[in-house]
Amino acid sequence: MSDNTVYFASATGAEIECDKRQAYRFMGCRDDGNAGLDALYRECEELVKKEASFKAVWRKSSVLIEGDTVTFDFGKITSAALCKNLEGCTSAYVFAATAGMGVDRLLLRYDKLDSVKAMVISAVGSSAAECWCDIVNGKIADGKKTKPRFSPGYGGVDLRHQREIFDFLEAEKRLGITLTDSYFMVPVKSVTAFIGVVEE
Repeated sequence: MSDNTVYFASATGAEIECDKRQAYRFMGCRDDGNAGLDALYRECEELVKKEASFKAVWRKSSVLIEGDTVTFDFGKITSAALCKNLEGCTSAYVFAATAGMGVDRLLLRYDKLDSVKAMVISAVGSSAAECWCDIVNGKIADGKKTKPRFSPGYGGVDLRHQREIFDFLEAEKRLGITLTDSYFMVPVKSVTAFIGVVEE
């Protein structure tokens, strides 16, 4: 079921619609029509759209589930939650996506200038990255029945598996994403995930 093809997609910030309600949830707020917050949100959304540069890569891998361990083409991951997510799948797509370094630069700038605006920019950036992942998810599914995407750092999947995923996708070369010593991604508005393909 494995496939050596690495797929790539990109989009400008102007092409991605942010989810306002999702951004408000990231801020811990409700979208209750607060005019001042709405104006700040729109300002920060424009900043993010101007600076973001969305990219993604994905590649198909075989999947073999034995007990609480999943064997992918790049290695094994032990996680009961991931096994449950991939139940019924003999293949999955592994993907990485990012909103780009422009959003990181915005955050760095406004962390020093305006901490409230930095918080809103961070929330908008997270929402934009999730919306981009939804678009990529649709490209990957392409009419196939798939499972909800599942990311390292959740369900007992250790972040150290990020290195194996990065090598499998050549994410550093293709997307410009790097990993810290603690396996966090830079740019920060980046995502890796598995999408199981349901065999019918």
